[in-house]
Amino acid sequence: MGGLFKARLLNRLLRLRLGKTDLAPAAAANIKAQDGLDGSHPAGRYTYTVVDIETTGLDLKQSRILSIGAFKLIAGRIHLGRMFDQLVNPGRAISPASITVHGIVPAMVATAPSGPEVLDAFLNYLGSDILVAHNARFDLNFLNRLMQANHGFPLQNLTIDTLPLCENLLLPKICRPLPRQPKLLGRGAVNPANRQNRKSLEEIAHQLGIKVHRRHTAVGDALTTAMIFQRGLTVLEQRGRERLEDLVRVGAI
Repeated sequence: MGGLFKARLLNRLLRLRLGKTDLAPAAAANIKAQDGLDGSHPAGRYTYTVVDIETTGLDLKQSRILSIGAFKLIAGRIHLGRMFDQLVNPGRAISPASITVHGIVPAMVATAPSGPEVLDAFLNYLGSDILVAHNARFDLNFLNRLMQANHGFPLQNLTIDTLPLCENLLLPKICRPLPRQPKLLGRGAVNPANRQNRKSLEEIAHQLGIKVHRRHTAVGDALTTAMIFQRGLTVLEQRGRERLEDLVRVGAI
């Protein structure tokens, strides 16, 4: 319960600091994102926004967001028709190394909206949902940099990371992944048996038997993350640990 308590405490301190500051509508709504949460209620009753981003590089300070993809998960179902998919003009060069990964070239984002514009559109899409991401600290680093620059505070949504969720709940501690048939890999994915990084998104997906779609695109990785998270909610329910506080214990950052 510490994760939820900590999130609420930080939110309360933020409200005290801001006082009666006049905030933009999207920011004012985000301040209240945790108001409807109750750790004793079933986790499945809440709505989740599962997000992934692509960036100009891996430098946490210098790189910028290139693309944001997200899906809604409501009552255990992924709503494909409510997808968020937006390219972002980073206002700076894209490293050649990153282009080889996600395939986003400068011409594709030259006329795309800026980071602040896309951020507010994403905030409207996100609402008061619980945020879900794989290796969430990476995504939050970039999203919160925009939040701080444009609204003066980080995202206030409770955040669940599927990486500890998998480590604590879904995956055995000792299990070498078996080679997968090419038809199960999906375009752009690498056979997990050939990788050293045991915690990559595709590694986890393949250990769980989840097909990877459009690897290293924001919407593709967001969809894979959503399916992994969906599996986590199911396992918690099967084990009689379906409360939000149970989910927070195994997956909160």
